[in-house]
Amino acid sequence: MNPPARREFDAMVIGGGAAGMTAAKGIARGGKTVALIEAAQTGGDCLYTGCVPSKSLIASARMLADIRRAADYGIDVDEPTIDLSAAMSRKDAIIELIGEADSPQVIEDAGVTVIHATARFVDPHSIQAGNRLLRASQLVIATGSRSAIPPIPGLKESGCLTNESLMELTRLPKRLVIIGAGPTGLELGQVFLRFGSDVTVLDRECRVLSPADEAHATMIVESLAREGMGFHLGVELSAVEREGGNSGPAHVTFITRHGETRTLDADAVLVATGRSPNIEHLNLCAAGVKTEPRGIVVNKHLRTSADHIWACGDVIGPPYFTHAADDQARTVASGILGKNSSWSGRALPWATFTDPEIAGVGLTENTALSEYGAKLEVLTFPFHNLDRAVTDGRGDGQIKVLLAPGWMRGHFGGEIVGAHAIGTHAGEIIQQFAFMMAWRLPAGMLAKTVQTYPTYSLGGRQAIGLHWRHARQSTPMHSQLSRLLSRFTS
Repeated sequence: MNPPARREFDAMVIGGGAAGMTAAKGIARGGKTVALIEAAQTGGDCLYTGCVPSKSLIASARMLADIRRAADYGIDVDEPTIDLSAAMSRKDAIIELIGEADSPQVIEDAGVTVIHATARFVDPHSIQAGNRLLRASQLVIATGSRSAIPPIPGLKESGCLTNESLMELTRLPKRLVIIGAGPTGLELGQVFLRFGSDVTVLDRECRVLSPADEAHATMIVESLAREGMGFHLGVELSAVEREGGNSGPAHVTFITRHGETRTLDADAVLVATGRSPNIEHLNLCAAGVKTEPRGIVVNKHLRTSADHIWACGDVIGPPYFTHAADDQARTVASGILGKNSSWSGRALPWATFTDPEIAGVGLTENTALSEYGAKLEVLTFPFHNLDRAVTDGRGDGQIKVLLAPGWMRGHFGGEIVGAHAIGTHAGEIIQQFAFMMAWRLPAGMLAKTVQTYPTYSLGGRQAIGLHWRHARQSTPMHSQLSRLLSRFTS
């Protein structure tokens, strides 16, 4: 006879995405009994409709673009074409492979009880999960988010696509209009541009990628425009109409920043304007958990307004990064296990995987200037001085490092308060700056670290090295300490 199912736990985690799985495993490692409640598949948005499938399609599109550039490398090939069904099949196979690590069995093996059900609070300590009433002393909400559909007349009724439904396309749209010039819009826009769609991006903001360095945001628009992507920025969308139900073309009407009314015809409309938290079904009022439009309200420890209930990941709002969700979940698990942990995201790196990539960590140049003024040093290193980028034919790019006084008033290179990169492998380059910022290390430690030649990451060291080159050009070194510090230039 099977033992009765447990109904009381030390902790319960609602949501089986990146944040929920990490939190549940971390709590279980601390010796607590923990249940993970997930209504659908464990693995979450990142695995099935976000990071993993999009990066798979990005890889297919990049391969296609590289083949088209083969002549630049002395290689003669015929014009390649995309087999969309094959690219989608490859995407599905990758999801299945990576998803093995997120399976319920793997989670169970980590000491977590996995319950497949929709969760709803009954009171601050009780959850209705299907036909089971469960209780726990500590609870974690990690239900994630979904694509937000803006209230544009006719948009929802037009059968618009989101990042979720786009992954199920079987036919390539000839004309694709994308609403939203953020990471999702630009990444998927470039994918389908390279696959052969005519792509136009619309956004109410006058620039793209708000977290990015302003100059780098301009550079990516110029790069994508050279590939053939159209942009209409600073516009207000007024209506979307589709002929013949969902079978005919869509007409997207917008007002330009100059007050002109224009209409674009599209075979498909992709909405990439932001995210909405998945909280409606939770009955949070019964738990005493406060919310705001962007999600659940938490303090620096990621506790909600109910002290024994925690929240992490997309459900608490931006930044919408899997690595942020993972780090927040570790903070929550640590807190439940009795440690006074907090989360700030101060040195949180990010990357947008267009080609070229854009990445950053910390403050932007404009924000840093407002904080540090003339004391801020801006170091800019172009990719055309980075030997590996030149040999690869990828010399269009830039690394920008922001140094503030610190460490003996700027000696040893000062403190890195922000770093940004655009170019091939920008997402990899930025990691070393995130490490330096996380541990508040002086920039000179990176400048003195030997790195392999020729690599892209060497550009980070070379960018920091500009600090001492500038110092030599502007101020003669007289003291013994200054002569010692000059050794950092090598």
